[in-house]
Amino acid sequence: MKIYHVMPIYWGEPRVVVAKSESEAIKMVVDYFNQFHIGHLFELDDFCAGVIDADKFSEPTIID
Repeated sequence: MKIYHVMPIYWGEPRVVVAKSESEAIKMVVDYFNQFHIGHLFELDDFCAGVIDADKFSEPTIID
């Protein structure tokens, strides 16, 4: 498992996700946002993600 920072391309708040892959992290966020929307549904292409390398932090850190 890795930590991913998933960011909406157009608008919205980024999310920090623990997942096996970048694509799984994005899909989790898409599914999360879509459960609250009726009209416009988000798609995988609406988001991008990057790995957060936890080994680079020398101290405990809050990721928000």
